[in-house]
Parts: sequence; C-alpha cells; structure tokens
Amino acid sequence: MLYNITDLRVLKDEIEFIDTAIVPLVNIDFNNEVQNNANNLELMQFITIQLEKQLKGRLMITPVLTLIGDNYDNIEEYKTQLLDYGFKNIVLLSFTALELDDVSTIKVNSIPISDMDNDMKLSIINDEVKSVIKEIILVWNK
Repeated sequence: MLYNITDLRVLKDEIEFIDTAIVPLVNIDFNNEVQNNANNLELMQFITIQLEKQLKGRLMITPVLTLIGDNYDNIEEYKTQLLDYGFKNIVLLSFTALELDDVSTIKVNSIPISDMDNDMKLSIINDEVKSVIKEIILVWNK
C-alpha cells in the first residue's frame, strides 16, 4: 500500500493484515554530497515502488522521511505515530546503519544509478529489492 487517499481508506480496516510500515529515510543536505543524496533519493524511490508491488497487502510504504545532517529527532515522533496507528512492525530503509528502539533498520546500498543504462539500472535495483525483501521477512519471523 502507498500513502495515498485510496490506500489509506482501506488501511484502517485492514491494519491487522497490513502490519508493517516501511519508512524510507534519506538525507537531503545541500552540501558536498548533494549529488549523492539526490541519487540516493531516486534509488530509494525505485526500491520502494518495487517493494510495494511485491508485498502489496502486507506493508505500507510511507512517504520518504528526510534528514538534514545527523538530526534524527523526527524519527522518534513518526515511530510513535505509526505504532499508535496500529502498525506492529516499523522498518526504516536507510543508506546508513542506525540503531533505534522498537524499529528495524535495513541498510540499503548506495549505488550510483544516474549514469547506468536502463537495463543495468533495473537489474541492480531488482537485486537490491530482493535483498531488502529477505530482510523484511526476517523482521516478520522474529
């Protein structure tokens, strides 16, 4: 499910089945890493679209949560809201390793996709999606 009006109408009635919130997390600093940050945002969007297609009906992809610098304060508030809403599992997809209470974190590989041809890009993204799905299944089996 995605964060759109149609899916959100269904979500509240189906929260017992759609028990996992996937929170994409990216840095948007306009520093010397700005191009890398933009690449990572694009990569994260591709990954989450594929995740939603593969695991629809079991998880909700939230909007991308953006970070500036090392300020993670908004993650705690968001986590509380998601738990209060009824999600049993919260999974952060991040390009950095994070350790937070009551949240599983899956580190996504930062892959420079901007200069790849479409076939190679899709192949690399699909490999990354497979890896993320395996990690999500581990979260479900805890």
